Amino acid sequence: MQRSEHFASPGVVYRTTCENPGCGHTFDLRITAKEAGLLAGTMACPRCRRHGGMLKRMGRLDDRLFVAKLVYKMIGVGASSSSDDGDLLSDIR
Repeated sequence: MQRSEHFASPGVVYRTTCENPGCGHTFDLRITAKEAGLLAGTMACPRCRRHGGMLKRMGRLDDRLFVAKLVYKMIGVGASSSSDDGDLLSDIR
């Protein structure tokens, strides 16, 4: 996607990398007001199809272009009651 395309369309773009071990697929996810719910929910990677990923915003590249990771909970690990990291929802806002 060219830089001019980011500004020609409504919404913002999250340049996202799947953190599923062995995948690492990078894709652009356009978020408009209609799709804003994706930022708080879970989604599947379009390449490896693993479900349950949450967007974690990593920073801003441009006015309407962000970098994000599609992160997953570790399998077989229970949630700890004293986490220093906070929850993923607070990280993507």
